[in-house]
Amino acid sequence: MAHTPIDITTENRSLGTLASGWITAGALLAVIGVLGTLLLGNLEGAFEDLGPAHHSSGTEGAAAEGHSQGPGGHGESHGFISEWSIYHPYLVSACFFLTITLGALFFVLVHHITRAGWSTALRRIAEGISRNFVLMLILFIPILMPGGMDHLYKWLNPDPGDALIGVKESYLNYDWFLIRIAAYFVIWIGVSTYFHRKSVAQDSSGDESLTVHLGALSPVAVILFALSITFAAFDLLMSLDAHWFSTIFGVYIFAGSVLSFHAVLALTVLWLQSRGRLTRAVTPEHLQDVGKMMFAFTVFWAYIAFSQYMLIWYANIPEETVWYLRRQSTWLWGFWGWLMVLGHFLVPFLFLLSRHIKRRKTTLVVGAIWVLAMHWCDMYYLVMPQINGGGEFPFRMLDVTILIAMGGLYLIGMALALRGNSLVAEGDPKLPESLVFENV
Repeated sequence: MAHTPIDITTENRSLGTLASGWITAGALLAVIGVLGTLLLGNLEGAFEDLGPAHHSSGTEGAAAEGHSQGPGGHGESHGFISEWSIYHPYLVSACFFLTITLGALFFVLVHHITRAGWSTALRRIAEGISRNFVLMLILFIPILMPGGMDHLYKWLNPDPGDALIGVKESYLNYDWFLIRIAAYFVIWIGVSTYFHRKSVAQDSSGDESLTVHLGALSPVAVILFALSITFAAFDLLMSLDAHWFSTIFGVYIFAGSVLSFHAVLALTVLWLQSRGRLTRAVTPEHLQDVGKMMFAFTVFWAYIAFSQYMLIWYANIPEETVWYLRRQSTWLWGFWGWLMVLGHFLVPFLFLLSRHIKRRKTTLVVGAIWVLAMHWCDMYYLVMPQINGGGEFPFRMLDVTILIAMGGLYLIGMALALRGNSLVAEGDPKLPESLVFENV
């Protein structure tokens, strides 16, 4: 079928004055979030003790953890942090935005490795989002400081008789942990920066060999990405309970990362179009495919989540089931678990089934916002039950103010990455194919 070429030379393809608006809005959100955090934190005494945390140990830990033991009360006590700290909601929001950034990097790499055509018109937005790794590294510094680590990770100061953590000491120690985190960010920053710079350089040069070069480099980059996101998931989230383990946990985080990124991509593109950008370069065909990716990774996330749950629950090994028992210790955590089943899977699954839902801007915005809300709830579900062995539901307004503050900074980071360059990869030889792309 012959396609009429689409001329995008007459439309506004740069962020332009919108960049200052993003920066202003981001700064305002950051200030509101920080002030709200300081105010609420002082009222709740969140800043009174940012030093060493109080960990459960000995008789106290065994008693408090009794509800989390396996069937019949068997199994050793799993250590947990016995008090809430501001570092916990901070880690939730930091991981929320980090996973979105990781999803953006994956989108860029897969675009090149598959030599995709349809996504060319959208790739520059993904490249801009992936440039936020430097910001994420800065935001993770408070967590990586000794005070933050001590509040979050029980293995840093284990109970004297904890033989299992003792065996893992060669891996779970402060210095080696920092080295690994630094290595992950070096990989992410290096890969995202290199691919973005080569893409921007192609806008002016039109050098098609750059597309071939990035396509040849992307398989190696994908391997580095897979290893780094897996071990980062182990280190930052799974090691919150150093006794528990799941070899599929890295894939679980990966699925949520790609899903949440496509939600951000949809919202970003639709907002830009509402301001007169990319109105011809990005069509309902592209938006439908973004919706398809959201649908696909909703199903994939649910598949991985169920696979992990089913294998652990069926095996009924106390050292493994304790992680889920902790998340069923109160009716509120039980509700949160069902929220993951219904809200994170069933609702978006049914909502995104329709072709028309994915092609209509209003409904796609609703779906994307819902997906992002559920992704934040997922990060909350991974982190917060570690407090007091899941014996309390520690939701505070601080959780929201920290999210707002980081969201403002993230918006500023996106504006800085996207301003000054075209919002479309103009020099990519596959752009004409992308502009006339149609779903069948």
